[in-house]
Amino acid sequence: MEEESGGAERAAYAWPYRDAVDAGVRVASGSDAPVTYPDRRQGIAIMMLRESKATGRVSGPEQRIGLAEALRMYTIDAAWQDFADDWKGSLEPGKVADLCVLDGDLLTADPRDIPELPVVLTVVDGQVVCNALGD
Repeated sequence: MEEESGGAERAAYAWPYRDAVDAGVRVASGSDAPVTYPDRRQGIAIMMLRESKATGRVSGPEQRIGLAEALRMYTIDAAWQDFADDWKGSLEPGKVADLCVLDGDLLTADPRDIPELPVVLTVVDGQVVCNALGD
């Protein structure tokens, strides 16, 4: 979304999430780590806001998507793209339980604050691997 990566005009039509969703395309998302920071919280905020981290300028506001759509792109649709949606991507009996719990309410949080919401619990394959809750 940065102007430096191709100019303001190009940034406005880069990553046309809204057009793809409205056309019925299943969009999977992830990071390009190590090229970009592998933080889904940041990716979700960017998809919702379409703001440059460097300048704050909005590029292509008509391509913004909602929280539920962004979460789906990082979970269910990403698993579907990997041909793995039968065993991951959603929390259901029989699937691996890979998840993180944030200290905050995603439904009411300002999207600009989502990247800073602390991760307080991480579960991988049903096992707690990090617990900042102390329970």
